[in-house]
Amino acid sequence: MTVRRDVVVHRGWEVVRLCTPDLSVDVVPGKGGDITSVRWRPDDVELMWQSPWGLRHRGAPFIPGDSEATLMDWYPGGWQTVFPNAGPAVEEHGVTWGMHGEAWLAPYDWEPTADDEVLLRTRLVRSPFEIERRIRVRDAALTVTETVRNVGGTPVEVAWGHHIAFGQPFLDGDCRLEVPTPNPPTFVVDDERDRPASDLPPGATFPWPKARDRSGVDVDLRVVPGPDRPVDRLGYLVGLTAGRVELTNQRRRLRARLDWDVTVMPYTWLWYEMHATETFPWYRAVYVLGIEPHSSYPGQGLHAIREKTGTQLRFEPGEERTATTTLTVTRV
Repeated sequence: MTVRRDVVVHRGWEVVRLCTPDLSVDVVPGKGGDITSVRWRPDDVELMWQSPWGLRHRGAPFIPGDSEATLMDWYPGGWQTVFPNAGPAVEEHGVTWGMHGEAWLAPYDWEPTADDEVLLRTRLVRSPFEIERRIRVRDAALTVTETVRNVGGTPVEVAWGHHIAFGQPFLDGDCRLEVPTPNPPTFVVDDERDRPASDLPPGATFPWPKARDRSGVDVDLRVVPGPDRPVDRLGYLVGLTAGRVELTNQRRRLRARLDWDVTVMPYTWLWYEMHATETFPWYRAVYVLGIEPHSSYPGQGLHAIREKTGTQLRFEPGEERTATTTLTVTRV
């Protein structure tokens, strides 16, 4: 199938656009290699959530603030790499690793490697890693193959994942979230998630898809809350035997399926921010669901990962690992 590759400029950023008759995908090499748009072309439906401020102008004035504020300043929504930290900033190897890690903000060089593929490369500064992102669009499938390499002489522990945020118009109360595996995983509610709109008890564990809210009312986790009530959730799918999650809009009859290598990323974070947070950064203004394959949990920074679950990854000098994640969009 023919793939068209264009390069456009948006707010000063070079944007690589890969199009098939089914999908249009926007990649921003200069800003984390972000995938800022995945659009289902037959119905002109955007799948990715996009932040209210979007991709800010390149060269916009830097506003002083902490790591989270900086990350949010430059968060356009869409799909990012989380590496080498996952969650709030931590001190590692004599330097601060910011919220969700340096890869989120790093600039990448890029080159086309085929009609349907581009290759992005970067070298991080605050940790000794090179990252390659190979992004391919073929028919109705977007595939990201990512290779991380420790080019230093020191063993380094990290967390690694993908922050994939779905939003309107694809996401709404007609969506269902399925984990199609013969052995259902456990859903672990983040033990520090205790906010006014947090409907599930912090630290609770439930067999997917059955949960109970703080009032003891049954909750079907397959049902995506609509935008008409505030919901705040952060939890983790643990015990996955296959890397697959499906998000289906039943009214639109449109499905987004994520497949990934569960041997590298055996956990999935589920992040629900649905008109819930009253303060920075959301001010009850956003409706988003993140489905996030990860090497590690919880999303509280690398120190908490070590202390609570021991699920961090260790890269020896010269070691490299590769993980592939595919988003496929289909009619149902």
